[in-house]
Amino acid sequence: MTSPELNTIYLVNKFGSEKRQIPFPVSPTLKLMDIIPEISKKFGISSQNICIANMGGQVLTSSDLLSPIKELVEKFGNSFDIIDRGIVGADIDANKTKINWQRSIIEELIQEFPEKWADIGPKHPAWKDRVKLEINKVMKYINFLKNTKNLPWFRLYPEKNPRYNYLLWNGHLLVPEHPEIKFDIVVLLTSEYPKVCPRCFADSKIIDYCGKIFLKNIWEQKSKKYVMICHEHLSNTHAWNEQLGIAHFFIRQVWVWWAAQQNIIIKEFYKKN
Repeated sequence: MTSPELNTIYLVNKFGSEKRQIPFPVSPTLKLMDIIPEISKKFGISSQNICIANMGGQVLTSSDLLSPIKELVEKFGNSFDIIDRGIVGADIDANKTKINWQRSIIEELIQEFPEKWADIGPKHPAWKDRVKLEINKVMKYINFLKNTKNLPWFRLYPEKNPRYNYLLWNGHLLVPEHPEIKFDIVVLLTSEYPKVCPRCFADSKIIDYCGKIFLKNIWEQKSKKYVMICHEHLSNTHAWNEQLGIAHFFIRQVWVWWAAQQNIIIKEFYKKN
């Protein structure tokens, strides 16, 4: 007899009015693709814009969607994030769409900074102490991914050159199951951080592989061009506040963008390489 856990999967939309996971009772032999229309109707998202990922940050591929629910639960667990590709990269304010951000399980582990740190930015004498906490939270996130049997999808470390005062962070994004797909990134903090959320830029070659992207902001470093990959959905959905940090920026913004783009990038990468 199939265990009850395998008959129900739980879905949550990062952007929406729901404050809880939505249960979907399903047959363990059913393919996830078969219930996409029902998921689309429940969350009010076009079927073609739905992206599904497990809570550890691993995006389900087209082959995963064709697998039986039982196999997916054994591989990923029974809780999944729903991401609307139609929102990622869109001008939410222009569309007059009211969207709220939902906290994730990961954010219960990686807590917000205590209120006393909200005013400690790059100009504050205690800035280096905050940087240590920032690094600790980023490592905590990466260790969470490893401990949940998910390969980390990014690397990040602060620029060592003291003239940057930890306002510049370097790293890369990668597709865990396709490690050859990797793009260098730069994360920039302003002097007003954490009142102003970070910005993430990726090697401009990513333009050749992804869908929607914001092309107006370019960063150049060592004769290499980077394009801003994350639009303003953090501020437009009230998902950013002064008690968040770089790890939360990756959980709430960079991962959402990367997850929405990942299957498109995989397809285009192997088409061109």
